[in-house]
Amino acid sequence: MPEQEDDRISLEDSWEAVNQYYFDRGWTDGLPIVPPTAERVAAMVGYTGRDPQEVVAVLEPKKGVATVEKIAVNAVMAGCLQQYMPVLIAVVQGIGKEVFNLYGVQTSTHNTSVLAVVNGPIAKELDINCGYNVTGNRWRSTAAIGRAIGFILTNIGGVPGASDIHTQGHIARFRHCIAENEDESPWEPLHVERGFACDTSTVTVFGACTPQMIDDNGGSKSAKDLFNTFCLSIPYVGNRNTNGEGEPLIVLGPQHANTFARDGYSKADVKRFFFERARLRFGDIPVGNLENFSKKWHKFYCNISPDYGVPIAEKAEDIAVVVMGGKGTHSLSIQTLLGTRSVTVPITGK
Repeated sequence: MPEQEDDRISLEDSWEAVNQYYFDRGWTDGLPIVPPTAERVAAMVGYTGRDPQEVVAVLEPKKGVATVEKIAVNAVMAGCLQQYMPVLIAVVQGIGKEVFNLYGVQTSTHNTSVLAVVNGPIAKELDINCGYNVTGNRWRSTAAIGRAIGFILTNIGGVPGASDIHTQGHIARFRHCIAENEDESPWEPLHVERGFACDTSTVTVFGACTPQMIDDNGGSKSAKDLFNTFCLSIPYVGNRNTNGEGEPLIVLGPQHANTFARDGYSKADVKRFFFERARLRFGDIPVGNLENFSKKWHKFYCNISPDYGVPIAEKAEDIAVVVMGGKGTHSLSIQTLLGTRSVTVPITGK
């Protein structure tokens, strides 16, 4: 069983000395931190009304015990406001679920990161970005919550030399907490699609790889044209979701989403179209890559015509579609780590 640790350290009253001490031990992301003094951490915990030693989850690969207090320590370091704690607790609950496969996300050489998508009233209450530059910078809540998630992955769940060994890495490890643009979406938001009430606040965690931009440069005037652009852009040999056991995430800009809706397509229709048409020709897949196919994929696709199209997911419902960003003819295709499934958790507390 994992053991809890209660490590408190005393350092000289110097911002520079504290930052150097934490940096030397690999506890930071290379940028300055807010020193997690006992007073700051206690205030962060106090906001939640929870026992500081309450265990929220056990995080892989270290099997580190993520208590409310330890989450608060990392939140302080990242510059979080106290109001961000309920979101972080929900994120930790999500990534701690076995189905999420945090071990794979943490230890794979794939360029993966935890992507947190916030839905419901709390997104506006905390001013979590959902519009222009949604995955970019200069947004306090997005940056601080995302940074805290990165610290939690490293300091609670991480093992030096075994985790965070992605081949090139993922810039989103610095900040990867964003909100769905519910106001400009023509469809039900992600959390409602998954059975939650519209006025319930949730966070959905994905084991997300680096995004690929889909840009039709304004040339697609109809849903039919847009589908052609997307279905030619999403499937490619290097997209591991074509190997089975994937849960690809398609981030539609509001302009693209509303073009689909204007021409009569529901979100379920869009997923179905991507499943049926966004396919990779079997004959174009290198023979060696077939070894990476899931067991189910081997069963279905071992003896088929070279012209058969291999889908990006096992079924249409496995494709996640969310609406994010500002105006513009741009969307994103995000492949996910094989064997990881997204988890949606209600955000409770203040």
